[in-house]
Amino acid sequence: MRETGKYQLLGDLSYFIPYPLPPSNPSLQLNTEIISLYGEASFALGQLNEMGSRLPDPNRFIKAYVIKEALLSSAIEGIHTTLIDVFTYPLGESKPNKDTQLVLNYTKALDTALTMLKSEGFPIVTRVILQAHKALMSAGEGEKAAPGNYRKQSVRVGDHVPPPSIEIPNLMNALERYINESSEIPLLIKAGLVHVQFETIHPFLDGNGRIGRLLIVLMLIDSGLLNLPILYPSHYFKKHHYEYYQRLDRVRTHGDFEGWIIYYLKALRDNALDAYNRAKEIEALESSLTDLIQKDPHFAKMRETASRILNFLFMQPITTIADISQKSGKAYNTVNNVLKQFISLGVISENIIHKRNKVYRFELYLTLLEKEYT
Repeated sequence: MRETGKYQLLGDLSYFIPYPLPPSNPSLQLNTEIISLYGEASFALGQLNEMGSRLPDPNRFIKAYVIKEALLSSAIEGIHTTLIDVFTYPLGESKPNKDTQLVLNYTKALDTALTMLKSEGFPIVTRVILQAHKALMSAGEGEKAAPGNYRKQSVRVGDHVPPPSIEIPNLMNALERYINESSEIPLLIKAGLVHVQFETIHPFLDGNGRIGRLLIVLMLIDSGLLNLPILYPSHYFKKHHYEYYQRLDRVRTHGDFEGWIIYYLKALRDNALDAYNRAKEIEALESSLTDLIQKDPHFAKMRETASRILNFLFMQPITTIADISQKSGKAYNTVNNVLKQFISLGVISENIIHKRNKVYRFELYLTLLEKEYT
């Protein structure tokens, strides 16, 4: 059985301090199952990248997928809100509730990290991780978890007592070096090793799971294996959450990196396929609605406006007439006339929230975002 770390007794606690990556004594065994799953996951990611490149406006598509990952990753940690809550909150008169705010924080954390990687030219280093954590925990009671700072106290995660706080900077520096050094281990698998190491170190008071899962997406994008942040691995992790924690624990207790990598590759494969199928249906929906606008006589005098409003609805599937009017530059009554046609065709629905304020929901799109594919 491979040893993956050592125990250090301080007071009445036995802390587990993981050895640096990569696995050793023996090295990671790329058995036939891992090799097969690696090929399947790589192919599925390639399909997803190709589909993403076909979408006319990937930015609006990204938003929905990032929110989906934020919801799922947060739900694993017991933070529960809905897609509807996230899309509705900007229209309300009050602040979002705590759980919705924490989900919004995740989208901000990903955006912060991607900006540092793509616009500012940072590699994936501890500074990026700390800034992502600061964004994740900066509101919604997360501020109690020392945003952007490593923990200064001991924590316990089930039977696991992560390393004492004094060890965290060195452990994270070693992890940073491993992330950025060349390796014979394929990058797709390497990202899985980094995730389990990060969770074992558990460097923060809170938010470790969400930042650790975000790291997977960041590494895939940074390496070029994923073109856009449109993968939501937490869908599989949440669906098989007992095995998720069991596989993570068995790396520490049994040295079973291989078992974790098998589980991890299944997650990436299945989620890439799920994201691909969802994107394919979204593409078909947009194509059919665009065709409808061009051919239906009810849109004869407002095709250009209807097309612009449809584009807006894909970005903000729950909205108001005033919001569309302001952001599209179209008159209130003109927007209202288009929305009436969309309602009559079953594309959107009209709802009342906050007393007499009307909101419009792009039901066809929301249904696809929430649909279960696998």
